[in-house]
Amino acid sequence: MRADEWWAYKLAPIFAAFYATALTLRVPVSALWLAALTVLASLVPGAAYVSVINDLTDRKEDLAAGKPNRMAGRSRAFAATLVSITILAGLAFCFLWRADALLLATYLAAWLAFSLYSLPPFRWKTRGILGVLCDASGAHLFPTLVAVILAFREADRPVNAIWLTAIAVWAFTNGLRGILWHQLTDLENDRAAGVRTFAQRHPQGAARLGTYVVFPLELIALATMFWLMRTLLPLLFLGAYAYVAAKRLRHWHMNAVIVVPKDRCLIVLHEYYDVYLPLAILIASAIRHPLDWIVLAIHLAVFPQRIGQTLTALRKLASERRYPWR
Repeated sequence: MRADEWWAYKLAPIFAAFYATALTLRVPVSALWLAALTVLASLVPGAAYVSVINDLTDRKEDLAAGKPNRMAGRSRAFAATLVSITILAGLAFCFLWRADALLLATYLAAWLAFSLYSLPPFRWKTRGILGVLCDASGAHLFPTLVAVILAFREADRPVNAIWLTAIAVWAFTNGLRGILWHQLTDLENDRAAGVRTFAQRHPQGAARLGTYVVFPLELIALATMFWLMRTLLPLLFLGAYAYVAAKRLRHWHMNAVIVVPKDRCLIVLHEYYDVYLPLAILIASAIRHPLDWIVLAIHLAVFPQRIGQTLTALRKLASERRYPWR
């Protein structure tokens, strides 16, 4: 299911949006525990589905490019079983939300985007900008909207259009930056396999689009979210992230990257979204609602990988400062 590639990197920012929605509503995150479980249970089948169908439809291209593929050598029955399980799980949530048009449409849109991206005869992955839009929508935009709408529903509050728009722009632009970076990183493999992605067709255009259009829009949406949350902690954690990132760039000779890949790269803000932002929001909520400290502990247990990587980096930086000759 390739869970190591999406569990923390895709789900943690989605839960950050969920926690932030509760914060804007002045509702304890702990009071929305059922919605939080539903978010996790509903998104995992979709993430597993896209992982499986991507590997299935990429087998020839991966073989041509010399890349490993988890479905290589697997039987049709095995592949059909995996796909069927994920689809049946998704249909269960469609049935559960059949009376909620907005939630159902958003959830189905994620599955549709996944399918259009990978499956023939559509296979928009190889159709330039359509593939970029599909990936960002299926992996980030629609799943994040599902989480936010579920928070509103569980809190029994009407959906705030301004908040939903800010979250949508932030999630979509973050997803666009991620897929553009991935395509630019994979240029040589895509050329070898004959896969005509947007970045493969327009490498300079992809770099300019991500740097000068997508990233500024992402920052505007993030600033709007900060303003609507009415708490300083996400900003303070952003400052902490920037300080630590600057130290890593300087001491470890890393390169800050917006979308254009470089050796030893640090993709700007991705670690903030995965680690710092959800922790900042949960701490801000726990200060107001003590039971949310339990939610913070659960979050740490559910997403240990990225948090562990950050703590390891902090320990290394502290050690180098204490023993600069090392």
